Amino acid sequence: MAHHVIGSTLWSLALPGTVESIEKVAELGYEAIQFTFRQADDLTPDGMARIRDALQRTGLQVPAGMIDFAGEDYSSIQAIRDTGGFINPDDFPERHERCRSWGEAMANLGITHVTTHVGFIPKPADPSYGDFMDRLGRAVDAIHASGHTVGFETGQESGEALVKALDDLGRDFVSVNFDPANFILYGSDDPLAAARVLAGRTSMAHMKDGTPSDKPGEVWGEDVPLGQGNVDFVAVLKALEAGGFTGALVVEREAGDDRIGDLAAARRFVEDVLKNVSE
Repeated sequence: MAHHVIGSTLWSLALPGTVESIEKVAELGYEAIQFTFRQADDLTPDGMARIRDALQRTGLQVPAGMIDFAGEDYSSIQAIRDTGGFINPDDFPERHERCRSWGEAMANLGITHVTTHVGFIPKPADPSYGDFMDRLGRAVDAIHASGHTVGFETGQESGEALVKALDDLGRDFVSVNFDPANFILYGSDDPLAAARVLAGRTSMAHMKDGTPSDKPGEVWGEDVPLGQGNVDFVAVLKALEAGGFTGALVVEREAGDDRIGDLAAARRFVEDVLKNVSE
């Protein structure tokens, strides 16, 4: 069995402060954090100095940074289908610039791997597929220019469809951040089936759980605490490891009224999963 660093996303705590979030993740006993910029002044010299100091003081590893975009609307599946990632060419110049500038800033913090939501990838037969893939290539190249490898969030499409897109993209520095719950929340695939397909392309995994809606693909499923949803984490992790996965396991919680309590319980849950995988 591989050794996996256990981390949390910085945004799972839903705290407004970037440094405050880093410190709280460390207090909860995590080894690592998936980082993003939370405050407008984070990218100023003073902001960067505060973040660098917090990471050094806490000793947290940073297996990945994350780039999100203004204007992304997660109020419904259709809303994020229309606004997510690089789907809209009108949004692309601003988002391309963020890929470049945030990539540079994250490299300054010593981060070497960056993830992002690329949006719903059109089907290859769709007339928009070629233009989308061109924008996608330009975006990942802008991140890679600062030395990063790049990870795509999973869930908007099936594992098979994502493999096809990765093959067509043709960048050897691109992999996936495997999120098992997203396949349930989006209604796009079975997490275990997707894990078997994407195992060899996975650099990091989110530990997130979910239950399906009664209208998969149209209405969101529910983000629930680890162990209360439909993800078989032991089976999924075994499938990922069988394909060579050795990366970080990063808890993500995007709902609920007790984020700190949920993250404290989640760390213990992941430790138990790893024990069961090794048996």
